[in-house]
Formats: sequence, C-alpha cells, structure tokens
Amino acid sequence: MSELRKRESRVPVVVVEGSLNGLGVVRSLSHGRMPIYVVDTSRFCAAGWSRLCTFVRVPSLEGPQLIDSLVELGSKLKSRPVLILTGDGCVDAVSSNRQKIQSLFRISLPSEETLQALADKSRFQELARRQGFDIPRGASLEGTEDLKRLEDLRLPLILKPANKKLVLAKSVERAVRAMTLSEAKSAAMRMLANAPEIIVQEWVDGPDSEIFFSLFSCDGDGNIVGIFTGRKVVCSPPGIGNTAICIAAPEEAAELQALVSRFVATVGYRGLGSIEFKRDRKTRRFVMIEPTVGRTDWQEEIATFCGVNLPLITYWTVLGTPSSSTVSAGRRVAWRSSIEHRIPSGALRPGTSVVDGVFRLSDPLPAVYFYVLERFASRILAQLAFLFHGSNRRSERRELA
Repeated sequence: MSELRKRESRVPVVVVEGSLNGLGVVRSLSHGRMPIYVVDTSRFCAAGWSRLCTFVRVPSLEGPQLIDSLVELGSKLKSRPVLILTGDGCVDAVSSNRQKIQSLFRISLPSEETLQALADKSRFQELARRQGFDIPRGASLEGTEDLKRLEDLRLPLILKPANKKLVLAKSVERAVRAMTLSEAKSAAMRMLANAPEIIVQEWVDGPDSEIFFSLFSCDGDGNIVGIFTGRKVVCSPPGIGNTAICIAAPEEAAELQALVSRFVATVGYRGLGSIEFKRDRKTRRFVMIEPTVGRTDWQEEIATFCGVNLPLITYWTVLGTPSSSTVSAGRRVAWRSSIEHRIPSGALRPGTSVVDGVFRLSDPLPAVYFYVLERFASRILAQLAFLFHGSNRRSERRELA
C-alpha cells in the first residue's frame, strides 16, 4: 500500500485552535501519518499555515458555534476522528456538550465534575489542600468586603482571576504580582471590577528557572500512559507569564511524577493535562501551582523532542492501541517559543540544541506567517497607534491653548 493510501486509511484527528500550541500538536501528530485537521476562526494562525494539516474555518472557538461547527465537520468526515483540544474555551464547550458530539468524535476528557473543579483556581486550591498537597497559602476574594483577607497573607502576593476564560476574553489581567499590601488591594479591586472571584496566593520564592511542569496523558481507566517532566528557563513576562524557553528536567522527574501519579489517582483524571510546580528557594520543597485541564500545554512539543510524543500517545490510546514512549535522556534540547527570547548566559548545558517553536525547515510557512506577517503587522499597528495618539494629544494641547 502506498504511503498516501496508508495515511488516508487511518482515523483522522481534529485539533481545535491553531495557536503555537496547536502547531506543536500538529507537528507531533504528523509522526503518526494520519489526516490532520485544524479548526480556527482564521487561517491567520500559526498552524493554519502548516503543510502537515488541512485548515477548517469555524466562526468561534467556544460555545454553541464551535459545537455546531464540530458536528458539521464530524458528519462530513464520517470516521469518528480523535479530538484534541488546545485551549480552555474549547475544552469548556466540548465538555459541556459531550452528549451532542461524542457519537461523531473520540474524546478523552476528565468527567465534567472533575474538569470544573480543576479549571477553577479557587476550587482547585481547596481540593489540593484537602488532599494534602503542598500549595501556596492563599485566599479567595469575591468582593471588596473580602479585601481584609489579604492582611493574613505573607507578602509578596500573586493575584489571578479564578476563571481562566476571563483572561482569554481579555476581560481581566492574567496575573499580577504585588509587593505591598496597598498594591495587592489596588490590583484586587481592579480585577474584581471584571471578575466575580479572584484567587490570591503567597508568592513562592525563587526564580523562573525553579518552575517545573509535568505533562501527561491518561487512558480511560485513569492510568498514566505518557508523562514528561520539564523546567522553565525563561518566562514572558518574567514571573507570571507563559513559557518562553524550557528544557527537560530528568533529575526532578521521579519526585514530580510521583506527585502527579498521586494527584491523577485522587481526582480520577482522564485524557491530556499537566501540573505546574515551583521549588521553594528556602524549603527546597515542590509546591503545586496549578493544573492545565483537558488540553495540551503551551510547551507540549518539548516532550516530543525528548521522546514522549503525548499527542500521538493519546491518539493511539483513544483508538485502543496504546504506544510506549521513552525519555531520550542523552539528548539535550531546549524549546523556545520564538527567537525574540534571549537565552540567559549559562542557562543551558553545553551542547544543548535550541529548537524554535515556529520555524522548521521541513514546515517553513508558519514561520513566514509568524515572523514576517504577524510580527511585522503588529509593529506597524503599534506605530500607527502611537502616531494617532500623539496627533490627538497635540490637537488637545492646541485646543487648550
């Protein structure tokens, strides 16, 4: 059978959202040589330019519109594709509408109850504390009358909305680090103006390089079928942002994977997910920060580079033919979200190869889009906005004069 025939005979996979996360998933899945479809609202996304997938435009990546689009796509494909999610909005939509689409797609997700408990930062904080995991001391605030709770916490503090979807909708800031009580109260009031609940935690002392993550996939019985542990080297913005550069963390893998295994067993987890930890500078203990629930993580592809292809493992597991994986301990590789992020001197061991999250010689068009079109266009728009506001300020001064 020809390679094309083999590819077409395999069950397709549908990846929801074509961000850098989605692009890494597409490239990881391409090793399985199955048809890959990426759905997003516009081809102007990183994965939308990849030669490894077929792009499908949808009106929305969340809510009823996404579900209706998936129903239409699933009906056309007629082969019950595997569905892999890469964003919180689509996870929420798919989880809430399982009964409507599960006959058209093969879906691997935690139960709706578990998903909601883990996706909400306040509920996760309470669950983890109750089960005896080390987590930062914190408090939930639902209104200005709760601001007094900040006085019981040790500074500095980090404040986040309890619901991640508000961040995606750009209704509220992702996270704020407050060094003083006054800063914390000001940030809390600002967040509460647009979020019904926020979580405030004591800052875990240590640099970004002490932030670790365990990416994993579980089968339908809750068994971990693939797991990888890495550490962040650079975050953007520092301290509170996304992973900019990361590497494998083999020295910490055994301890963190034991914690993940206990957590997965405790909550009855299913499907893809991850947990972020930070090592406290003083106690040297790992503190559980937050989970990623029902989807791949931003830096998922670092695991593939190190021999643990979690999207592909999930694909074969959902189809009932699980595949094994091994961490390539001898290979030194770092994943970088873009060349805009500089590697700190001495941060990587000699001989470590740095792989760009966007550019690949074998799949070059996503880099053309990202570095030439998206970045160039954003700079032009920023300059135009600066000129426009500058012109307005000059006009205002003339009117006042």
